[in-house]
Amino acid sequence: MNQQIECPKCSKRFTVNDDLSGKTVECGACDHRFLVKEELIFVERPKVYPGEKIKRDDDFLSRLGRDLPASESNRKEQSLEVGGQPRVDAIMPAGAGQNIAVGAGISFLFLYAFIFSVGTSDGGIFQDMAREARYALGGFVCLVAGGLMLFGAKNWRGRAFLLLLTFGGALFALILVRPVHLTPEAVQVLTPKPGLDEPEADPIAEIKEKSGYKVVERNLKNLEDDFGGLASQHLVGIFIESLTSSQFHSIEKYFKIELKIPPTNAISRYLRNDRGKDSLIVVSGFPIDFDKVVQICDPRLGRATTYPDLRLIHLELSALHDSKVTDDLREKLSNPQHPSYFNENLNELRALDPLRRKDAVSELAEISPNVELRYGDEIIAEFIRLIRNETDDQLLSDLGRALLIWAQDNPVAVDVVSEKVEQLIKLDSNVPVSFIDFLVKANAEKAPLFIDTLWSIKPEVWTSQYIALGVSAEKRMIFHLNGPSIRITKAAASVLASIGTEMALQSLAKYQSSSDSELKALVARAIAAIKSR
Repeated sequence: MNQQIECPKCSKRFTVNDDLSGKTVECGACDHRFLVKEELIFVERPKVYPGEKIKRDDDFLSRLGRDLPASESNRKEQSLEVGGQPRVDAIMPAGAGQNIAVGAGISFLFLYAFIFSVGTSDGGIFQDMAREARYALGGFVCLVAGGLMLFGAKNWRGRAFLLLLTFGGALFALILVRPVHLTPEAVQVLTPKPGLDEPEADPIAEIKEKSGYKVVERNLKNLEDDFGGLASQHLVGIFIESLTSSQFHSIEKYFKIELKIPPTNAISRYLRNDRGKDSLIVVSGFPIDFDKVVQICDPRLGRATTYPDLRLIHLELSALHDSKVTDDLREKLSNPQHPSYFNENLNELRALDPLRRKDAVSELAEISPNVELRYGDEIIAEFIRLIRNETDDQLLSDLGRALLIWAQDNPVAVDVVSEKVEQLIKLDSNVPVSFIDFLVKANAEKAPLFIDTLWSIKPEVWTSQYIALGVSAEKRMIFHLNGPSIRITKAAASVLASIGTEMALQSLAKYQSSSDSELKALVARAIAAIKSR
């Protein structure tokens, strides 16, 4: 049997089955949940038409002459039937499965948006997908997500549809703004048969086709938004044939060091054929000196053919970077009497593998003085390059020892080592003793200043270097002798015992009556050593 109930919140009335009495229902108009109580149930009354008198069991009002007007009665009866005959499930609470469907639809949309954002970057899973295909896939995702949302939102499908339109629009906007990084496809060029009328090959067109130059053009177009007419100065392309993944990673590290690439910029690799070996490497996003890139590629990495107008380099990678250290090569690298000793070690200094470079520096730093040095200029140039770029303490120490043998009279090496020492001191990093020994032996102008700075921090480490300066350092040492630190005073007295002259006797005499027995003994030893000279 049906009965009418009224929502206590919005006053909407519904006709439902009487088995819902005492149960919680949900209003189909305002989503309000309420308990079906006795006072919310309306009893069916006979319909009254215009002009018809209302029949009552109780004749009391009629006898008083106050019959209810038929029009008012009719209006009340009609109000009971405004709501029609809704289904019972329209006001029942949503089930767990429907709530899960709504959540799954929304989650599916957001998950796909995240995967799409990551996958459309260089090397992502959507990199090679055309924009039309992306729109089709996005439409399918919206269709599936919308079906789930509309199925679960049984009482608020209108709002669910608006929500779907909002999220779907945002997804399609994301598809529109994300770039398309199509990997260039290798195109087979049909070579015409030779003949008298055969046109000469255009080298520019050939290298463009071979390297997949459209990638460079696309990157240049993107850079124009940020750099305008200077976009070409912020990009260089390097085309390398038969490049393995391990070689690429080594070259990537090498470029980052040599070009000092900012952390916010990346090196992109685009494969050029199905085998995935021929590669176009694009470096972009910051000012790049094309000539400098050529210099760091040739001859160290191999032979370079340059196309400055295209900002493109065709690099034929040296076989050295794919070779392994065999027993025969190891013999050449470790035997100074072998004819290929210097040449092979020079090649090792240019290797991309840091361990091989380190071994070569160590070998050349221990060469016997009676061995005639060869390839001096090339080897010193590699030493200087490594000093500028490397930070490994042991490698820097070996480089200092190597310079003592190879570059005592090289002013460029002196300037580079001086700059490196200044940089290490500013960074509060370890300064190799061999660097200071090299500067002292080369009579570098800044050597005394470096030694004084380092000695003031760690006198026990740098005392021998200060003594190596000789009498020229006596005035500075007297200054330290009269300093506020008892530790530095003791160290200064010890140094003056080796380099002091009569000039230092007066300053030393002040400490002969010191209460510190160790200082007193060091001063006495220094005075005796000076007088004996």
